[in-house]
Amino acid sequence: MLDVIKETDGMYKIISLILISFLIFTQSFSGCIDLDDTLNFFDKELRRADPYLKEIVFDDATLQTYALSVCNDYGSSDKESIITALYRHIVEDFSYISDPENEELIRSPQQTIQLKGGDCEDLSILLMSLLENMGIKTYLVLTEEHAYALAYDINISNLWQYVEQELVQQVEQDSGETIWQHYHQTFTLQKHRNWYYGGNGELLVESESFDYLEIIYNISSKQPIDMYIVPTKDDFDNFTKDNDFTNFPHHQYIKETQMNGNCSNMKNYGGIILSNPRWLDAQVTVNLTFYSHPSFYKLFENKTIRTYFVKENHCVVLEPTAGEYGYPGYDANVTGTKTAIDPVTKDYFYLD
Repeated sequence: MLDVIKETDGMYKIISLILISFLIFTQSFSGCIDLDDTLNFFDKELRRADPYLKEIVFDDATLQTYALSVCNDYGSSDKESIITALYRHIVEDFSYISDPENEELIRSPQQTIQLKGGDCEDLSILLMSLLENMGIKTYLVLTEEHAYALAYDINISNLWQYVEQELVQQVEQDSGETIWQHYHQTFTLQKHRNWYYGGNGELLVESESFDYLEIIYNISSKQPIDMYIVPTKDDFDNFTKDNDFTNFPHHQYIKETQMNGNCSNMKNYGGIILSNPRWLDAQVTVNLTFYSHPSFYKLFENKTIRTYFVKENHCVVLEPTAGEYGYPGYDANVTGTKTAIDPVTKDYFYLD
């Protein structure tokens, strides 16, 4: 929910104008008075936000080039992909660096880039500057002890597909061999013998965190052999006993010397059978990859995109200190009064 936008009310204007008039009257004309700065001085929210707002850069060719280089690597150009690319760049490549004790340092975007880190205010200023230079409107959100950003006018459905893609890739990166299993071997498959490679409770641990298993295969043989892809180890056992067994017919080769492709509709942890029912031994080279596709909705079933409705458009929370599993819309459950400030107009409102 969103509280009513806080505008300077009539009484506040009158008091401020009286004080400003007094300051102007008492000042010598050798100096100049900035009316906006004077108004901000009498508003505690703007007075607190002003040092951070001054560091946000809106039109800078170097920052725009930097942002474009990040987004170009991402491979898409819509607003939601830009937000995701820049946000993930911050949480993946920048470190959280606290200010010295009892000292508040406010870094410019260029300083934060050079340092490759900063505190919540520094990272928010950098992220907002990059987004503003890409034409995306932002707000700075301040609480008593924290800062983050909002991105304005976002298509939530479109954003969600990028969030899913990024988090699944993060799981893949962190899980390593839990997800990818590689096997390469050259061996002799003797006559009237069978060979099996696949899941049996040891190779790949079955888990509800994965949607499906994909097998990518490239097999060559000096003599014609047969190949079957089966959904379970039990099917291999049945095959060796000449019992009925289940296999994937689109990935079945009989009397072949070259076999390659990928089978990605496996819900269970099965594998590949090679069979040599003939009277000659066969020298076989096997190159296999078993890939378990992480299930986004099982791994992140409680994840949502946190938004606020501002001026009839969605604003998405951008928490730059969320870490590598952060995403646009990540809700850090920040408590206390949240003040969102427009860095251009200096209008502000409270988030509930």
